[in-house]
Amino acid sequence: MAGNDAAIFIAVTDGLKEMGHEVETIRESEMVGFDYSSYDRMFTMARDLYSLVMLEKETDVATQRKFINSIDGILSSTNKAAVATQMLEAGIPQPEFLVGEKRNLLYCSTGSKDDIIPPLWLKNCDGSATVAEDTAFCSSREEFEKAFKNFEERDVNLWIAQEHQPGDLVKFYGVEGTDFFRWNYASHGHSKFGFEEVNGKEKGFPFKAERIKLYADMIAKKLNVPIYGGDVIIDEQGDFWFIDFNDFPSFSSCTEDAAKAIAKRIVQS
Repeated sequence: MAGNDAAIFIAVTDGLKEMGHEVETIRESEMVGFDYSSYDRMFTMARDLYSLVMLEKETDVATQRKFINSIDGILSSTNKAAVATQMLEAGIPQPEFLVGEKRNLLYCSTGSKDDIIPPLWLKNCDGSATVAEDTAFCSSREEFEKAFKNFEERDVNLWIAQEHQPGDLVKFYGVEGTDFFRWNYASHGHSKFGFEEVNGKEKGFPFKAERIKLYADMIAKKLNVPIYGGDVIIDEQGDFWFIDFNDFPSFSSCTEDAAKAIAKRIVQS
């Protein structure tokens, strides 16, 4: 672990120690096969899918409940199709979408795939996005087909295609069960792959951050990932659509305040 991930992890660890708790840290490579029986709480920023799947398989329910975020919640968060489906069930606003496995269409949020046309975003659902090719903006059917063929060449199995929603792109960070919630325009922070350029410079449309937190907390509870981050699109009326939701981001723009809230949430669980 390095950089911003390490910074928030260390800050949370230090915060727990300052609260009087004993804290032991282990490497991600040590998670599988580790004896967790003597610990009251565990938290992880692990991203290795194999380790997470094995950890879920080898631990009992009582042990899994000690993890904040939950292991199954972390795994669900790496699957954008699963997150979109959960948000749909919870009535959380998001763009219309298609989910498919290879060339087979599995689900359409509108009921008819013909209702969802470019511009749209094609995303890899086999795990967290690690390379730029895991996400593609497609302004035409030709671009969609080109991106889809790239998925096939890379042997991507599960995918989601989401309608593009124009508006201000806002990144948010929160801790469910606390009053902590922060947001910033995507243009003000570090860009992972440069996709923020599609929506362009924000226009500053007014919106109510507390409404976004309300819905974000809803999906956090549903997935059992109280430490979260994500992206929303804001339109000129102040309406918004969730386009991404992640477990335990780096909180790089608000490390100190986030660490305090996360430590508080770990203890109260």
